Amino acid sequence: MTWDVVHRGSLTSLPSELIEHTLTFLPWPGDLYPLLFTIKCLNPIVERVLYQNIGDLSAPRAVRLLLSLVNAPPARRELVKALALDFSNNRLLFALERLIYKVLRLLPRLRALSVEVSIHENRHRRLAWIFPLDTSFRLRSFATSIRLDLDLAAFLESQPEIRDLALRGIPPAYSSDPFTLPASALPHLENFRSVHVDPDILGEVIATRPVEGISLSLFSEHGYRALEVLARTSTPVRRLTILIVDASAPNELFSELAARLPHLEALHIVALVQKYDLETLLASAPLLEGFVGLRYLTFMASGESCYEIDDEATVAERWANACPTLTTIILPKGRVWFAGRTGGWVHL
Repeated sequence: MTWDVVHRGSLTSLPSELIEHTLTFLPWPGDLYPLLFTIKCLNPIVERVLYQNIGDLSAPRAVRLLLSLVNAPPARRELVKALALDFSNNRLLFALERLIYKVLRLLPRLRALSVEVSIHENRHRRLAWIFPLDTSFRLRSFATSIRLDLDLAAFLESQPEIRDLALRGIPPAYSSDPFTLPASALPHLENFRSVHVDPDILGEVIATRPVEGISLSLFSEHGYRALEVLARTSTPVRRLTILIVDASAPNELFSELAARLPHLEALHIVALVQKYDLETLLASAPLLEGFVGLRYLTFMASGESCYEIDDEATVAERWANACPTLTTIILPKGRVWFAGRTGGWVHL
């Protein structure tokens, strides 16, 4: 007598919602897939969990999955709600591009889509055609590293329900394609993340749209033009993450941000090529007075900061005195500071 026969009654007596929730804790897909062949009474639930959120696959397994979806029954394809494909370390054959296009047209309930490709692929040809315009799915989340062009703009226009959008973009030296969005596109956009996106394209995406969360990179050749664009959203930006690729002192950046985005609630800054001394951090405190509701502040640097770690307590207190709404501060040494119950600032 098999385990399946002995426990069939006890398993089927449990609410299917409870079983499904429990299965979500199993590693995907390694521990879920064998259940399809060992406990038959769970097959419908396991299949639903296995297919509803597809990602974290190697390129060969992703190709096999795409091929299986082409030949899968409609009921199985309707289970797919999230699909992530990462070919950033691979060359794309035209046959694979056609396969992605074909599969996307067969997923009517898809809500989240992520497609990553290599810079080499982006440099030599346009790939956004793989996103079909005549689909029945309505995405709420979309992310891609495919180069920005009019084909990608047309796809975004065809997806009015997108709330979360991530466009990695590629360095300007590799692409000069036009990218324009009509004012009617992306009416519900709430969050936008980017890497290699210049201020003009940033404006195309966020201007007049209700974007409250933004992640972007600052490059010296653009100055602070990107920050000027942030003021063009239809609702105040509440959450901002900035990756500083070139040198920029916090006293410069804080003043620019406070002048344009005084209603920020969360500000996270990561500097890749800079280190900061204690005097610079302390001198930045008065500039935080321009923020009227800032609660979370992160200022991290990849370079070695020129001060002792215990000095961060002084920085945290000085910054909090300048901006009393702050509740959490993360400084270059990596400690998380928060207001103590008996006064002063403590760290984790």
